[in-house]
Amino acid sequence: MTEHIFVPDGGWGWVIVAASLIFNIIYDGCSYSFGILYEHFLKDFRETKSNTAWIGSLFFSMPLLCGPLASVISRKFGYRNSTMFGGLIAFIGFFLGTFSSSVLMLTFSYGLFSGIGMSLPYFNSVVIVANYFNKRRALAIGIAESGSGLGTVIFAPLTYTLISKFGWRGSLLILSGIVANIIVCGALYRPLESITECSDKELSDQIPESIHAIDDKRKDTDSDETLLEKNILHENCKNSATRLSRSLNSLVSRQIEKQSQRCGCIHPLLGLFKNVPLLLFSVSIFVMYFWYDVPYVFLVGKSQSVGIQESSAAFLISLIGIVHMGGILLYGCLGDKKYVSTSLLYGVSIFLCGIGVAVIPLCKTYVPIAFLAACFGMFSAATEALVSIVVIDIVGLEYFDNAFGVIMLMEGLANLIGPPFAGWLCDISGGYDMTFYAAGFSISVSACIYLLLPLFKKRNSGKEIE
Repeated sequence: MTEHIFVPDGGWGWVIVAASLIFNIIYDGCSYSFGILYEHFLKDFRETKSNTAWIGSLFFSMPLLCGPLASVISRKFGYRNSTMFGGLIAFIGFFLGTFSSSVLMLTFSYGLFSGIGMSLPYFNSVVIVANYFNKRRALAIGIAESGSGLGTVIFAPLTYTLISKFGWRGSLLILSGIVANIIVCGALYRPLESITECSDKELSDQIPESIHAIDDKRKDTDSDETLLEKNILHENCKNSATRLSRSLNSLVSRQIEKQSQRCGCIHPLLGLFKNVPLLLFSVSIFVMYFWYDVPYVFLVGKSQSVGIQESSAAFLISLIGIVHMGGILLYGCLGDKKYVSTSLLYGVSIFLCGIGVAVIPLCKTYVPIAFLAACFGMFSAATEALVSIVVIDIVGLEYFDNAFGVIMLMEGLANLIGPPFAGWLCDISGGYDMTFYAAGFSISVSACIYLLLPLFKKRNSGKEIE
């Protein structure tokens, strides 16, 4: 029996979007406000910037590193159950972090344990929205991912206020209660309905029902003649159904084989090395996310180093979030337009994002730093809104789960080693400027790598069978 997923393109799908939006508000809000907690961790434990950055590094990276594992678990147990379970683990990690007495304990509880828990809802929040929508997929994903900006807007001042009143330990305790709401979001992930095709046996079993109708119409005819006609008709219908079923199965098998050859994603890691466009995009993503968190982690410290007060510096994170949220919605709308090149839009946006980050060290006053923070918020929004669309364009929706898991893995590897390396640059250079220069240059390079993607897609198009 073959099942085909029914894509409603609306209806309960908007509830799914709302649940994913709330999750992104919570997760990205906690992630992008880490820079505020980071400064207090430095003061309290007096560790190096590099060692302390491992807390945020693990929290950022584990949801991405565990992408392939999250894909397997979600397929096995469903989006709803896996999301609820992940939310529970994340809540426990935050709660345990409250009692940490060292950076190492925070690294394992807040960083590692909560990060692993976040991997399941993080993966599902994108995949389930993509599966629920077709025509308005980019818009739906854009709305869900706008929680990234909204979460930053809400959590940056919230975290600053909580720390001011309750300290960082009390803040983590309250945040753990907020994180527990991810369980509620997961409960709303209703499974998609399936359309089932019957097997040969099931089709043949249904045929006698129509035969009985013929019997009723011919009840006045000779019983033997009627029986003969019924047997002949039964055999003809059964043979036709069998031939039709075999033809359909053959067609489906051929289509799957063509799609497998086209995307090279029979196995996620195998596809990464066989599919050149996917490989190129993975390299671009790695370089991008290696430096992506630099403004979120170090902008507060950088601003304070030029004499800006902590409250004003913390608002810069909110400013990034405000613009970022609008940018995600804008990119989501543009991504659905036929006249817009998603590849060009994404590549140019990331290039400009890198330029803005590289210019930050040249600014010594609040207004230009705030302007560049807003530019980062706007142009970096292309990552949340368009990455899943780019992946679907490369491998198709059928293999999106596996390919997206690979992309998440690359993002995770980059996020794991990126912030500690950036912190190490700060330690050896005695300031933040070198880190921002390196981050901006590298992000722009990642855009240049991605802009090569259409060339390889055209080269491979002659080999693809649509």
